[in-house]
Amino acid sequence: MQVDKKALSDGDPGSNPGNATPATGPKTLDLLATTASELARAAATWFGTSKGAGLARAVHRDAVCKATFSPEDLGAGPRAAAVWRAHATMQLPTVVAEQNEDAGHGAIHKRLLQLRDGRTIESVSLPMGHDRRSLCVSTQVGCARGCTFCETGRLGLLRNLTAGEIVAQVTLQRQHTTVDQIVFQGMGEPLDNLDALLAAMRVLHDPNGIGLAQDRMTVCTVGHVPGIDALRELGWKRLGLSLSLNSADESRRAELMPHSVRYSLLEIQQALMRYRQRKNLALGVHWCLLPGINDTARDADQIAEFLAPLGRTFLHVIPFNPGHEPITALPSEAEVVHFVGLLRDRGIAVRRRITKGRSVMAGCGQLGSTTQTAV
Repeated sequence: MQVDKKALSDGDPGSNPGNATPATGPKTLDLLATTASELARAAATWFGTSKGAGLARAVHRDAVCKATFSPEDLGAGPRAAAVWRAHATMQLPTVVAEQNEDAGHGAIHKRLLQLRDGRTIESVSLPMGHDRRSLCVSTQVGCARGCTFCETGRLGLLRNLTAGEIVAQVTLQRQHTTVDQIVFQGMGEPLDNLDALLAAMRVLHDPNGIGLAQDRMTVCTVGHVPGIDALRELGWKRLGLSLSLNSADESRRAELMPHSVRYSLLEIQQALMRYRQRKNLALGVHWCLLPGINDTARDADQIAEFLAPLGRTFLHVIPFNPGHEPITALPSEAEVVHFVGLLRDRGIAVRRRITKGRSVMAGCGQLGSTTQTAV
């Protein structure tokens, strides 16, 4: 299936590449946005020989894995190092604040990162058990989708991140803890920034650097149909995909997610069916549980109907994490248990998400509340 390129660039709010601010000058390569092979090819043109390929791979590995750019330390002489610095650059965000929560299930670590233009984003490192950690990565400053239960949506879209700024969140976190899995579910709708997302994924997957396997990355979307099709065309059969559903009723979903209705639930459902490239793929579906809004037996019936043709799925019930202007109350333990029971009665595979990071505004839907500075 051919992806509608115009829909990717023109159709959804925030997807226009013009919203992205280049990280580097026109004649320099951003090392954090470049794979090892791409860097080797570029270096061959700079030096007029392919002999520098080995050094290029070492430069790439140091940049993405160690957050360093020092060709001299890798054996480059003064003239060669000057060429490297003329053609390549590495710009890391500044860590301006850090918060931690340890509620008995492992430490949650949230970072506030300032970009070169003064804008700020947040990333969150979460424990997964067995000494493994997941990093929730942002793809935009703010978000155009305007979901009423999400703090980031209140900001609107300020700009897209570059591929290097996406990768930099992983690079910085690796200096302190392991990053065993990446979830593109921080600030922003990842598929509204498709070009930068795909470039960042290629860098993160590159075995000459960080080398994350496909099934160690998950893209979360509100239902960007052309973007889902573009992910399928990658041919990464083990890449994870999750849908933020929150209502399986068109009118209620439009109320909760006002800028995510360009594609109908039927169109989203069909895109998810197309995405499946292996039988045992487990599509994730996220449901932010909002008491009195989307927690009824009718909601459970509609979820079951939506999931029925999708094959293997897991519904992740995420108890609402309130921001500064909450649209409802926190769900009680009894309300969460009751709704999970309704879903299981309908044969739905359910995973109840353990609430993590709420006390430091690091939970799902809480990022970006106080992060923006004047520019």
